[in-house]
Amino acid sequence: MGQFDSKSCLKESNMPPDMIQFAIRVVSQVVEQHRHYGKGGQSQNTGAYLYDDQKICDDINRAFLSQYGGRWFCIAGPHAVFPELPRPTKFIYFEHSTGWSYGSQKYRIFIYSYDQYAPSASAPPPAYAPKVPFS
Repeated sequence: MGQFDSKSCLKESNMPPDMIQFAIRVVSQVVEQHRHYGKGGQSQNTGAYLYDDQKICDDINRAFLSQYGGRWFCIAGPHAVFPELPRPTKFIYFEHSTGWSYGSQKYRIFIYSYDQYAPSASAPPPAYAPKVPFS
């Protein structure tokens, strides 16, 4: 499979062009750093890469926080979904096919922020509507 090409894996974004380019660079570097070819067992036979989802999310969040401030969120993994519409104010989505021989699995990365402007770290979280219990 070779290198993770985040530019070709980009599926959706509402970020400005400079943020998109930053995201492409960061995702490529972070994914290459935190994936490895399967060692032993079934993954060795299928040629699947193994991804460290938590480290990928942590490093992407760290990079975006360092570059742009505010609050950033990342969801990564083969079962990651982001069904929310409308999309957050800053949103980007990558999808990569992770296997060829025994069926293809998708690896997805969502990076997003609801902040229009970068608030201070001490800003309170957004208010959420209370859930109504079922009768």
